[in-house]
Amino acid sequence: MSPGPSLIVVSQNTLIGGLRAGVLTSVSHGVGVCFYAFLTVFGVALMTQNSQITVSVIRIFGCIFLLYLAWNVYHAKWKFDPHSSGDKTIGSSLEALRDGFTIAIINPKIILFFTALFGQLIEEDTPVFIKFNLVLIATLVDIIWYILVALLLSRSRLAVLHGKEHFLTKSFSLMLIAFAIYFFIDIVFIDLI
Repeated sequence: MSPGPSLIVVSQNTLIGGLRAGVLTSVSHGVGVCFYAFLTVFGVALMTQNSQITVSVIRIFGCIFLLYLAWNVYHAKWKFDPHSSGDKTIGSSLEALRDGFTIAIINPKIILFFTALFGQLIEEDTPVFIKFNLVLIATLVDIIWYILVALLLSRSRLAVLHGKEHFLTKSFSLMLIAFAIYFFIDIVFIDLI
């Protein structure tokens, strides 16, 4: 829920493609979070914790994807029309789904967060039913949070944003580049050294 690449991707897809694109991005992000929650709850997190190389490779691909998103955002054609319904396409529904899922799945810090969180709640003899409920709760909280972000942005974007499209594309792009650089430096100086 803290500001980061996921929030930027949901925001930019909502602002470019409207509420539908924002909701699709939010739902697919939740599916990526569900994947990590499932892995964590059922113990696969131990494998990635023991393999720093695997985590580093995932993070490097994440940096590359953030740069790819920055390029796309920089070249996006945003045209806010205060009188339109706001349902422009960002290319396709599949692109919105891809963006949300990918930004979640390239973030191995989610698995570390879930390890810290679920490590307090799960014992060896925790029933499978409880484990599935924890995965479901984590997934639904993520989806609901980002849908609320999309709703807020789709309602408030009209006249305030008209004429500021160029500034917004450049700002979102620079934020994504900054995250990519920060994560890459983190990989090089913390993970690999």
